[in-house]
Amino acid sequence: MLTRRTRIGIIGAGNVGKTLAVALMHKGYPVVSTASRTFESAKALARLAPGCVAYPDLQGAADAADFVFITTSDDAIRPVAEAVRWREGQTVVHCSGAASLDVLESVQEYGAVPGGFHPLQTFSSVEEAVKALAGSTFGIEGDEETRKSLAALAEELGGTPIFLKPEDKALYHATVVMAGGVLNTLIGAVAELWAQFGIERNDALKAITPIMAGTAETLFKNGLPDAGAGPFVRGDVGTIRKHLDAMERQAPHLLDVYCKMALAGLHIAAEKGVAPPENIEEIRQVLTEIVER
Repeated sequence: MLTRRTRIGIIGAGNVGKTLAVALMHKGYPVVSTASRTFESAKALARLAPGCVAYPDLQGAADAADFVFITTSDDAIRPVAEAVRWREGQTVVHCSGAASLDVLESVQEYGAVPGGFHPLQTFSSVEEAVKALAGSTFGIEGDEETRKSLAALAEELGGTPIFLKPEDKALYHATVVMAGGVLNTLIGAVAELWAQFGIERNDALKAITPIMAGTAETLFKNGLPDAGAGPFVRGDVGTIRKHLDAMERQAPHLLDVYCKMALAGLHIAAEKGVAPPENIEEIRQVLTEIVER
């Protein structure tokens, strides 16, 4: 059971590890040890959490802690876990969204307990990420006691725990990436189109992101289909045809993306009940023709 007497270690001193260290420290948990790929990174994390000792080796950091978070890249979790001689009674938790507990098989050979604790949040900077943890969702795996401890921790950090099965993880993480990293690159590609009317990409982003923020807020408050708006919800076939004609002339590389994304969510737009069914069907046919072409 995780308590404020539990000695916590963090292996992996990137933004995720640093954010977790600061967040735990703010809640009164003792972060006592850290190690990372470079000793300098470990020392940088230790400076953020008074009382934390940076170790030049993984074993030292693991030996000093009872509850260890592995916050490395996904591909490094298994080799890191296999490089340590764990002890019975330790809890070892990775923070990957895509990996399940199979990457921690080696810890069980020593009698340690594996777990998964994935904050569904971006970590572009430690300061912003710490603020953003409140209100975030945490994907959790583990045995009953580990799930209970991690769920309580998620709630204490201001988040909402969800429990995942091993077969859920890859699809769960794919959806997270689609809503995060893939969305970022899509918006970047959209912003680049504004160069065609004389506006540089980052200036375009400043114009576009407020509507993204408003959309996210409306989705959060109202859910679907109530949050739906725009020409697909209204069934504005003429407007959508104008979009398609313009993109075919000026942005053909994104035409297929536009059509497939619209098709994927067209049934949600229809759920609001604003557009006549025949308009929804006409939109579907127009989009499908382009995709098939």
